[in-house]
Order: sequence, then structure tokens, then C-alpha cells
Amino acid sequence: MQNQFVKQRGTALITSLLMVVVIAILGVAVSQQVISLRKTTTANYDQTLSLNSAESTLAAAYSVMSDNFLDPPTLQALAVDINTGANWWKNDSNWSSATAISDLITAGTETPSYLIEDDGTGGLAVGTGDLTKRFYRVTVKAQGKGIRSLIYKVTTSL
Repeated sequence: MQNQFVKQRGTALITSLLMVVVIAILGVAVSQQVISLRKTTTANYDQTLSLNSAESTLAAAYSVMSDNFLDPPTLQALAVDINTGANWWKNDSNWSSATAISDLITAGTETPSYLIEDDGTGGLAVGTGDLTKRFYRVTVKAQGKGIRSLIYKVTTSL
């Protein structure tokens, strides 16, 4: 009986320890993948929330424009001069005259707002300067719940 214990060299112990190490490494790899996917999903959710907020704000701006379409002086009074500088939207002071619509949209951390910018007039009839149409640009600023989910959307409207 003692003879059979003398011949054992501990291979079962080494094999089981190797299996535990392999399982631990697989567990760590899977948990890191789950954490990475969760971060990606959260970022996508924030971007979607920002985009939806920007689209809703844009719809509100278009609603204001269509309500005042037949009253050009009122519409022109709602508009600000067009911003031509590069990256003007990054400066918070340029958004001081923006219209916020926090009553309608409360999804993000920042109140969604829009600017209606007066882009001037353009002739529509060839050879005559009488028929002109005023162009407006609408710029929207909206943010989801995440820090990096700020959306600026620019559209041109007549």
C-alpha cells in the first residue's frame, strides 16, 4: 500500500492548478469584454438621445418659422445675424440669444436650444431684382446624458 503513494509525483495537483489558471484568465477576459461593450452601449445611447433631442429642437424651430412665415418682420426679428466665424458654436457666449426649449425636451444634461440665423436674401427671378427670398439657417445644440454626447446640427431653411 505504501508503495503506490511513493510513485505519485503530484501531476493531478499541477493539472488542476493549470485548469484553475486557464479558467481565471478566461473569466477576466470575458469580464473585460462585457465592460467594454457596456461602455460602447452607453455611448451609443447618449448619442441617440442627443440626436433625438436635436431633431426635436429642430422641429420646434421649424414650427416657429412656419408659424411666422407670413409675417416676415416678426420672423426677421426672431433671427440673429448669421455667424460666419469658424467654430463659432463652441463659444458659449454665442448661444446667449438662443431659444431654449426645456419645457418640451428634458432628456439631456444641457437644455436644448436653437438659433435662427438670418442668411440674407437671394434673387429668384433671372433678370429682375424684385423677386427675392430671405434665407434662414437653423442651428441646434443638444446634449444627452453623457459628457461627450453634445450634438450641433445645422440646416438651411427658406
